[in-house]
Amino acid sequence: MANEHARGEDEMTHVVMNTAPRAQAQSTIAPDELGALIASRICHDLISPMGAIGNGVELLQLARGVSGPEMELIEQSITHANTRLRLYRLAFGTVGDGQMISQSEIGSLLQALSLHGRHSYQWQDARHFNRRYSKLVFLLILCVESALPWGGDIVIAEAADGLELAARAERMKLDEGLWRMLDHQNPGAELNAARVHFGLLAQELGAQKMTLTLARAPGLLRLHLHAAAAPRHRDDASPDGT
Repeated sequence: MANEHARGEDEMTHVVMNTAPRAQAQSTIAPDELGALIASRICHDLISPMGAIGNGVELLQLARGVSGPEMELIEQSITHANTRLRLYRLAFGTVGDGQMISQSEIGSLLQALSLHGRHSYQWQDARHFNRRYSKLVFLLILCVESALPWGGDIVIAEAADGLELAARAERMKLDEGLWRMLDHQNPGAELNAARVHFGLLAQELGAQKMTLTLARAPGLLRLHLHAAAAPRHRDDASPDGT
């Protein structure tokens, strides 16, 4: 009986093994796409419980009259966390072909970011945008935040061939190596979790064939996002070959 019982357990055990050659066993998802999927999953799974916590705080305030600075701090922290999750979902998450983002969604996010943070945000003449293009802009916003760690004002406006972003602050801190990465002058810049948006922005600029130019003045950082110039053909060259 013992042998039969052991044999029965062996018959019910299934070991799943990938026997395909190593080249065939690899995921077909590109590494950058896999990272975006992970970001989307994390943001998706956290937004619902954060919303539930916010609702619970409101019920406590209504049903039991709970109030005070401690409750205000909890409420502000929940709002801030929800807002950053929305931002990270747009900047780091997956984007489907043809997806759009509305003017109202952009406006509500920037208003929420301005409410309790150190920065103020304004997108002048915002309109419906392709979601992929807005991903580029929100990654750029994260990079500008890194340059303004003590706070500042960030204004985005339409330009004839793209977008202009102006950041104003009394104090700025620009990591030259990271910003040079964005125009491919320093592809080997060291990244960490706090700087990952620079690497993602450089990657996205190349994927969308966009160029970022930067101009600095005291208290002002001006960025111009526009389509990359098309490569010149030999027929377009000057007679002397230059």
